[in-house]
Amino acid sequence: MVDKNRRKFLELVFVGTATTILPPHKLLGFLRPQLKETGDEILGIYGISLNDYPELIPIWGSIRIKIENTLMFYPKVIIVHVPKEDYGVDFIAVSERCPHEGYPVKDLDPDLHLFECSGHGTLFDVTGKYVWGPASRDLERIHLEYDGDKTIYLEVALYPLGKFDEKEQFTFLHQNFPNPCSTSTIVRFGTERPSYVEIILIDSRGKIINKLFSGLVKPSGEEILIDVSELNSGVYFIKMSVEGKFVSIKKMIVEH
Repeated sequence: MVDKNRRKFLELVFVGTATTILPPHKLLGFLRPQLKETGDEILGIYGISLNDYPELIPIWGSIRIKIENTLMFYPKVIIVHVPKEDYGVDFIAVSERCPHEGYPVKDLDPDLHLFECSGHGTLFDVTGKYVWGPASRDLERIHLEYDGDKTIYLEVALYPLGKFDEKEQFTFLHQNFPNPCSTSTIVRFGTERPSYVEIILIDSRGKIINKLFSGLVKPSGEEILIDVSELNSGVYFIKMSVEGKFVSIKKMIVEH
């Protein structure tokens, strides 16, 4: 069993980041799960409000959700609003991971309503069913429930319970928001126990631009504001180290 204090922290660890379906996958917001123990694993229940994510309101509207820190093989889920008269449901969720060699699928073709593997061209329909190509297996279908009004409940297997005793400490580095950014952006991070943390900003060539944070972090986490107004447009990375060991990195996009 996971105790209450750890459960509260894990809700931050396993946060979901929702992005637009089209590159550069603009960050739309964060989804904090309700944790549920079942069998040998921890499930995360993510409530997705259509009021908060209007991209899902039109038919064939979609978003991608990345579930942070999960050990499962699909870190990203694609949710699509489909015509109920054709599919019997309002929304479908599939893993973006092709079962052949693990490449992500491309965005849903707006005319054919097919997913194509970015690695080998395998095609899948919107339900994840295999259509053509070397994969010969379906995309993973992810369970969700729709209340028929304004909320979708996405259910994702997060972490095997047996692994919790092996994990010395959980940490989190959330995606900066907004992203892309032009003047400033916020990043939040934390550790399960008080620990010395460094957060640095590096460019696409690995050159250190700035040390954003250096010090002791409490379990409640820290939030820092990053001024990007003087940075050139482009791709940067926010890197987190705990007690001198690298633990996480996030891509930041600057657009002026």
